Amino acid sequence: MTSAFIFYTILFFALIAFPAGLILVTLLFFEHERLLWKRVTPLIGPMGRMLAQNALVVAMESRFPRAAGFLIHRLHPRDPWGLPATLAALVMFAGLWLFLGVLQDIAAKDPLAILDLRLHNAVPLFRTAAMTRIMLTITELGGTAVVSLLCLGSALVALAQGRRRLAATFVLALVGTALISISFKTLIGNARPIDALVSMHDASFPSGHMLAGTVVYGLLAALLLGSKAGRGVRAIGVTLLLLVIVGIGLSRLYLGVHWPSDLLGSLALALILLAALFFFLHYIPPIRWIDTFKLPISPGVAQIAGIGALVMSLGATVVFSSQAKILTIEPPLAHPSLDITQLRIALPPDLARWSEDLIGGRMEPISLVFVGSEDDILRAFTRAGWSLADAPTPIRVLREGIAAMRNLPDPTGPATPAFFMDRPQSFTFEKPDTGLPSIRRRHHTRLWQTPHCLVPDCRGVWVATASFDVGIELSQRLYLPTHRIAPDLDSERTLIATELARVGAKREGSVTVLPPLHGTNAAGDPFWTDGQAVILVMP
Repeated sequence: MTSAFIFYTILFFALIAFPAGLILVTLLFFEHERLLWKRVTPLIGPMGRMLAQNALVVAMESRFPRAAGFLIHRLHPRDPWGLPATLAALVMFAGLWLFLGVLQDIAAKDPLAILDLRLHNAVPLFRTAAMTRIMLTITELGGTAVVSLLCLGSALVALAQGRRRLAATFVLALVGTALISISFKTLIGNARPIDALVSMHDASFPSGHMLAGTVVYGLLAALLLGSKAGRGVRAIGVTLLLLVIVGIGLSRLYLGVHWPSDLLGSLALALILLAALFFFLHYIPPIRWIDTFKLPISPGVAQIAGIGALVMSLGATVVFSSQAKILTIEPPLAHPSLDITQLRIALPPDLARWSEDLIGGRMEPISLVFVGSEDDILRAFTRAGWSLADAPTPIRVLREGIAAMRNLPDPTGPATPAFFMDRPQSFTFEKPDTGLPSIRRRHHTRLWQTPHCLVPDCRGVWVATASFDVGIELSQRLYLPTHRIAPDLDSERTLIATELARVGAKREGSVTVLPPLHGTNAAGDPFWTDGQAVILVMP
């Protein structure tokens, strides 16, 4: 569906392109600000002299001489505590502002907390066996052992080349990220998700992997940007390092060991630390105990030891990822709590009546209730001619987008996640319109398994929404292309119930979910319904 393509594209930019771009801009800023300042100084000089002669400026300077002198000194390009310190402070302030914003949202349970839970719950939609092995490898690139070997190796190589300040920078990066991570984990103590693929026992916020990976690989990317390597080599190398940073963050989210806010907070802390490290690295005055430091071994031995540590970091990545134990995540057990008579009277009070989008906007109300096992559901819909939507892998979403642009059929296209009690749908079933088989017109229903089941044999209770896509429109609220649904939800409910009854499903009446209403969904599409949900027992 077009809405699915737009949704996953936006998700890609939010989780991959945005952090990569933010880190790249920061690195370019610190690596090139001195060169940029030299180029614009001839233009700024005359402008500064004209400004200094302005009557208002002269009056302010004479009235507040100390404040004026302080501000002028902050822009001095040759004083390390002038312009360089000012630029570093600005980046640190931006990182602190982002970090405090994340922390406030976590403490106040603001919309970021809703996104945390729903994005975390949506991760299983993307999981495959092959992707899990890849993510286990990528996540180790930000692990303590690998990052420690990487910093140690880089520091030894730098010392062998006589670059003592650079060696100290890598040591400070390792020590700084460890201290910051441990301190905030202890102070904040945010709990980790309980349904992770790997076992973790410390606190969740911030992500030590994301923090260390951003700082260390960011330093390497900055060094590559400022090196004399060819333009192509620098472009490829920096791109790969940025992908490693983003990949580490995504791997922590994929493995379920962190909330999205943990990664955002870690990125903010990394910006603060990177600004401090770059200021230290390019600090011009000598620092005696660093600039005169000598290793008790020869430069050649240090070079070999450093390269060995770098090679060992790659080996550690492979070894630790291969030894990782994947935990089995079992669905919550349902308990016999209903009989069919109770279900006809009312839905259990702990169940929501609406589906919602990622940020809590109401979509369509519940209009179907199914009773049966997972296999029963799959078998009945398949026999009725409905197709199960594919998992939203990047290649599959791209194929869906192409089909939408060319107005081609795509009967198993990935669906946009909708949320019921903060969880995405368990299944999405789709069926092309018989009159016009196109991805732009199709019937579809989303199903969620509830924690309830019917006595005496505990057959599962599922709830579902039903809607019919009739075209593509520009969302009235988000101003993005999306599907337009037909307003008569009850007709779609009747279609699904009729087709399932034809293959043996037993209709057990209906239950009132809502009063009859005319409303609009989160995309702004109008709909109407009598507020009833048809109950079907799967054969």
